[in-house]
Amino acid sequence: MGNPYRYQESDEVSRARLAAIVSSSDDVIVSKTLEGVITSWNPAAERLFGWTAEEAVGRHITLIVPEDRWAEEEDVLARIRRGERLDHFETVRRTKDGRLRVMSITVSPLKDGTGRIIGASKVARDVTERRLSEVAARRLAAVVESSDDIIVSKTLEGIITSWNPAAERILGWTAAEAIGRHITLIVPDDRLAEEEDVLARIRRGERVDHFETVRRTKDGRRIDVAITISPIKDASGRLVGASKVGRDISERRRLEDQRARLLMHEREARRRAEALSNAKDELLATVSHELRTPLNSIFGWARLIQSGSLDEAGRVRAINAILRNASAQTRLVDDLLDISRIAAGRMRLDFERVDLNATIEAALETVRPAARAKDIALVAALDDSVGSLEGAPDRLQQVVWNLLMNSVKFTPPGGRVEIISERRAESIAVVVRDTGQGIAPHVLPYVFEPFRQEDSSSTRAQGGLGLGLTLVHRLVELHGGTVTAESAGKGQGATFTVTLPVGVSTRLEAPHAPSSPNGGGRLDGARVLVVDDDPEFLDLSALILRREGAQVRSVSSAPRAYEIVKDWVPDVLFTDLAMPGEDGFMLASAMRRIFAERRLPVSIIAVTAYGTPESRARALVAGFARYLTKPVDPDELVDAVAKVIRRER
Repeated sequence: MGNPYRYQESDEVSRARLAAIVSSSDDVIVSKTLEGVITSWNPAAERLFGWTAEEAVGRHITLIVPEDRWAEEEDVLARIRRGERLDHFETVRRTKDGRLRVMSITVSPLKDGTGRIIGASKVARDVTERRLSEVAARRLAAVVESSDDIIVSKTLEGIITSWNPAAERILGWTAAEAIGRHITLIVPDDRLAEEEDVLARIRRGERVDHFETVRRTKDGRRIDVAITISPIKDASGRLVGASKVGRDISERRRLEDQRARLLMHEREARRRAEALSNAKDELLATVSHELRTPLNSIFGWARLIQSGSLDEAGRVRAINAILRNASAQTRLVDDLLDISRIAAGRMRLDFERVDLNATIEAALETVRPAARAKDIALVAALDDSVGSLEGAPDRLQQVVWNLLMNSVKFTPPGGRVEIISERRAESIAVVVRDTGQGIAPHVLPYVFEPFRQEDSSSTRAQGGLGLGLTLVHRLVELHGGTVTAESAGKGQGATFTVTLPVGVSTRLEAPHAPSSPNGGGRLDGARVLVVDDDPEFLDLSALILRREGAQVRSVSSAPRAYEIVKDWVPDVLFTDLAMPGEDGFMLASAMRRIFAERRLPVSIIAVTAYGTPESRARALVAGFARYLTKPVDPDELVDAVAKVIRRER
């Protein structure tokens, strides 16, 4: 017997209930015949697709099916005819205004009372937004996976929740190693406080943009990174963590540092270039001043002698002044040439056993007149046990002379200059100490640099090119020694110490012409042909040689010399090397051929104002018997001629 309380719903009520469900559903519910003609169209279908029920019912279902999906619809109808059901079939449908929507469709057969299939019912849900979200999520995931930047996420407590492949490549830890660990895994100890501040800002909902910092890799390296950190919120808007995008900027930093260094070097190079330019201008002005100063005295006294207005005492004074200033000018030129030779690595020294104390005594004799003129006490304390050492005597004397003259120059009248020699363990020391104006601390490190003077202005108290100490330094180095400067400051005097090794045995030789051991002698009867394009030198050399008894012919060019030797045979040919048209090398070569044909001997002496090691070497290789550099001392000129004559005879 049935349940007397069971509710029995009439067919009419049941149909009404179903109709209400269809009308109120948020899902599209439509029906169609087996031929695809729409038979029902609920309000959700109207809202989604845009057609009203009146517009849609009676039309073919392709009303909402894009043309490229018609075959798909035919297949659906065929399956319905076979009594099959389609569940959650995703496809695309078209709205009245032409938009395409992604739909999830379930299609079921409709049967009549006899069970015959007469149509299909379709329930469809718009999943466009979900699909777009999924596509966006997949796209974002692809971006994260393929990004060259570090992309990680973490909780508000700093626990790592994601770790992309770039993070693995750059930082070294795999995702499996990193996820679940605290973010301080990659933060150096000295940056922990910085990370705490970042997390605090994220908890406040703030964003951190382009924050440059340092992170640590698995192998302990520190890399420069630029980081952007953003809060992560859940669907309800609650903060749940942070995402971090980091870019390795180590290479950029390296390039920036390199660029900064290059810029600094460029600025320094420019500063040095400007300083060198200023120094060059100062040097040219100083050289001009220092060369013109003795030239002025030479010119002035020579004019007075020429005028005949001087008495005998005045003439003697004038001649001494001319000689003194000419010697000073020669020293200036020699200093410049020596600096040039040393800088170019072409300085040549003739080494021999040198009695150092004797060399010091010779330098003292040269300096004594200058010391007496300033009432400066010149005191020597030379150790007799010093003995000898290997060195170039002329250059060692130049070292001592320069040190002594430097002290005399910068010591006021009534002061004291002392020179000491002493033997030490494996060396010999020469110390020059004065009571002069001293050296300022900021200048002391640069006293041996060329052209460096504490005062290079036009109002300076002392003249000179500032080359003396530079030559001392370079020449001592060539001897294998060292030189140092000490001073307690301005007004405290200065001490220079030269230390030379006892065992120096290196021999640096310049080629030189052999000479006779018998120096000096008169030139009685000697025939000398002088060829030079400088008429002043022709007159001077002819006067000097004739006073010593030589027969002299003077000409200003090679062609004139060839005319002379046709009927006059010289013992010595004296030629300038630099002449217009045909120089001394060409003349010497031609003269050798001429005299070889006559089977007559001839000695050829070169004289030049250039005086470079290359010029000297070339002259001696070319066969010149002697090589003299202008200005030539009269005694040197006579001695050169006398020596080659004695050698030939």
